[in-house]
Amino acid sequence: MREKIFLLLMGVALAGFAADKAFLIRFHKALVESLPPSFEAELQGGPIEKKLATLPKDMIQSGRKAGVRIVYRRLQGVKLEVTGLTTEGKELYGDIFQPYMKVFTLGPLLLSAPTDKTWENYTLTTVAEDEKSVVLSLVPKNTANEYLLFIDKVNMRLQRLDFKGSGFLTSTIVKFTQRGEYWIPEVFLNKTIMEDGTENLPDRYQLVNIKIAKE
Repeated sequence: MREKIFLLLMGVALAGFAADKAFLIRFHKALVESLPPSFEAELQGGPIEKKLATLPKDMIQSGRKAGVRIVYRRLQGVKLEVTGLTTEGKELYGDIFQPYMKVFTLGPLLLSAPTDKTWENYTLTTVAEDEKSVVLSLVPKNTANEYLLFIDKVNMRLQRLDFKGSGFLTSTIVKFTQRGEYWIPEVFLNKTIMEDGTENLPDRYQLVNIKIAKE
């Protein structure tokens, strides 16, 4: 498995075979059901602090510090909200973190219901598999993009999510933490690898002060 993943990251084509859609639906269902119906948390990380530091001071409420809140609602997805802004600040800078969304929605996984219909517009392929893990390729039809899901088959938990775009690949390792009966993706280690082999140092994002809403 490790050798296949190394070749995959180096851009070497691997012979895949048709993925078991029923397994993907089971995994998707297990992922969604392992999360609480709703939670929110503060989102911290180097790139977050750097971007917040560029906000004009007059766009931040007096006595407040700008921050980012992540809000999850089951089957509705994830929102990133900039907190501590004035009314004008919200209008101008409230959506500055939208480009980060793919990391925290786990690709399409937290934006849709775990049904057969969800995956009708994707080409599914198993890239590599052994007794404990599997790598699935999800290619949205009529695009050149690709998601790669690295799944722990024993615990039915996502370990890593890669997104291959035009000339680049972003790779995100996801670390889940158990909170009572639920598992929450608490730490995200994200880096980008360019087609020429150059890559950035991994960015670390973490959810803190997690609040789980009561049903």
